[in-house]
Amino acid sequence: MKKLFILSALICAGVLFSASAKEKPEYKYEYQEAKVSYHNVQIYKVLDHKDAYIVMYAKGHRDVGTVTLPKKWYSSAMRVDSKLTFRPLPKGMNPYMTVISRDGAFERVLLTIPTSRLSPIWGIADGSQTVSDADKDTLDIQY
Repeated sequence: MKKLFILSALICAGVLFSASAKEKPEYKYEYQEAKVSYHNVQIYKVLDHKDAYIVMYAKGHRDVGTVTLPKKWYSSAMRVDSKLTFRPLPKGMNPYMTVISRDGAFERVLLTIPTSRLSPIWGIADGSQTVSDADKDTLDIQY
């Protein structure tokens, strides 16, 4: 008799609990394309020129690409509007470059490389040569 009473009390409590529970609202998921995108490429060498940084990077699976980053893009004050930023390389990682685009247009580039200029990733470009695109405002890069 006790078992029957306990069983009926549990069933009654379950019915009351489920009847009083609120229904969860149905969430609608709408697909939104991101406005900001990024692309990472491995860096082989960064050559320091008086007007720009010349970056040699992995292009595709076996080619090497070269891109020029004007020094005027860099701001040592770490401003949000600077187009070029250097980040220290964590241990155990290879140097890489991150190109950030907003709505398909270039916004900024981040170089994650060793901060010490004694690292083999750094080099010095010939200062007597002129860099033709050291005054550009956008980055055209092929991956």
